[in-house]
Amino acid sequence: MDIFTIGYEGVSIEEWKTRLIEAGVTFIVDIRERPISRKKGFSKTALRDHLERINIGYIHYRNLGSPGEIRKRLMIDRDYITFFDEYEKHLSMQEALLQEIVTSLKDHRPCLMCFEKNHRQCHRYSVAKRLEENFPKEVRVVHL
Repeated sequence: MDIFTIGYEGVSIEEWKTRLIEAGVTFIVDIRERPISRKKGFSKTALRDHLERINIGYIHYRNLGSPGEIRKRLMIDRDYITFFDEYEKHLSMQEALLQEIVTSLKDHRPCLMCFEKNHRQCHRYSVAKRLEENFPKEVRVVHL
């Protein structure tokens, strides 16, 4: 099963949707703690509506988001090493959600989404890596 990842930083909702369609994505897994955005089209309800119109499903997993206190610390000190260490601790308590993604979306082409353009500077990188580690025979990650 291919699991894609994508950020929406620096692109319009139309450009972002085009990338999903081109990749054959059929389901978005929103892993933002708070699925709100100042960027038009990317808050939860508007996003779900946009995706529905192009036949892409949507689910929000709040607990896979980066907890606020971890994000705030990153904004202050820009220390990605500490950010990822702290997020990995949080993620270790979310194993059931990772299992749910693999089992409930096995007949889809899911895509983990968050804001950051560069997946290496986003917690979705950790989620994707953990999925590959936990399910090496079932999951292959593709960063869009």
